[in-house]
Amino acid sequence: MRLHALSLDYGCVMRDADSAGSFASLIVKGRQTKGWSQTELEEASGVSRSSISRYERGLTDTPEPEHVRALCAALNIDPRQAAVSLGYLTLDEVQPVKPLPPKMKEVLEILEDPTITDSDKQAWIDYLIYLKTRAQSRANS
Repeated sequence: MRLHALSLDYGCVMRDADSAGSFASLIVKGRQTKGWSQTELEEASGVSRSSISRYERGLTDTPEPEHVRALCAALNIDPRQAAVSLGYLTLDEVQPVKPLPPKMKEVLEILEDPTITDSDKQAWIDYLIYLKTRAQSRANS
């Protein structure tokens, strides 16, 4: 089984789609990991025990989106894992985005800085566009 670490604070890992199992098994495993009964999960999530029971037995193919979100939050399950288990997304579609290099982060922070005027930000953007155009021109020569 191949595991994919998530950078989010869900305390879980994404599993390949073939080993992720169904939404039913995801909820059962999450509840058992917490050591909760269905009633305790009901109290923590706000989802009725009868709905939880239906989901765990696989009697509902399309659980209510707000129930999925509430159960994932209560069980510390990454909601993307639930989306994969329900067939709404593939594992490839939920992979974390590659982090930005530090210099790119610095540029974005500058462009989001409210103390820098919009005209200064636009001047920097125009200059970057100019540099890109100049580099492309040289490459095409």
